[in-house]
Amino acid sequence: MKTMHCKWSTLALLAAALCWCTWVAPANGQSDAAKSIQQTVTRFENNLMAMAQAMPADKYSFAPSSDTFKAGSPAQFATVRTYGQELTHLCGLPFRLLAPFGVKADVDYSSYESLASKDDIIKALESSFDYENKVIATITPENAFTPEGPRGMTRVGAMLMMLNDDGDHYGQMVEYLRMNGIIPPSTARETHRAATPHM
Repeated sequence: MKTMHCKWSTLALLAAALCWCTWVAPANGQSDAAKSIQQTVTRFENNLMAMAQAMPADKYSFAPSSDTFKAGSPAQFATVRTYGQELTHLCGLPFRLLAPFGVKADVDYSSYESLASKDDIIKALESSFDYENKVIATITPENAFTPEGPRGMTRVGAMLMMLNDDGDHYGQMVEYLRMNGIIPPSTARETHRAATPHM
């Protein structure tokens, strides 16, 4: 419940910031609309990259199964993604959703879904965020809500859809880490901050 609440709070704040920025002229070379989105995406990027590093390479093939739970549990996990597959899905998402908005991809992302090794997946994540950040840099108050994508999707609409999906998969990966005895890095940071005496 806490994860869901945080996800929707992030989306609501992003939407409110974007609406405000459409009324504000860019102060310098970069649009305020782009900056507001970039802050949210950078925070997610930092958290996701830390998550990718936290799981040992030999656990990238991990997925929950009936053996993970007590006998008699009704949990069904026969078709869920592995930890690595959760990440490769997110690697390809920006390219699929943001391609209609005029920024050409300089990598072949069609092979991302088949990646298996930790090192290869982390490299793909880095290239994915590089592409996403290039698209964000093109967002202005004038084009933020212009329908240019499939079914009239706008740049803001694509970003909201992507962040919503990101949050779903991030929440699943948190559980995968905990099933392997690993505290998610963002949780560990907050716990450390709360335990550190304020000067």
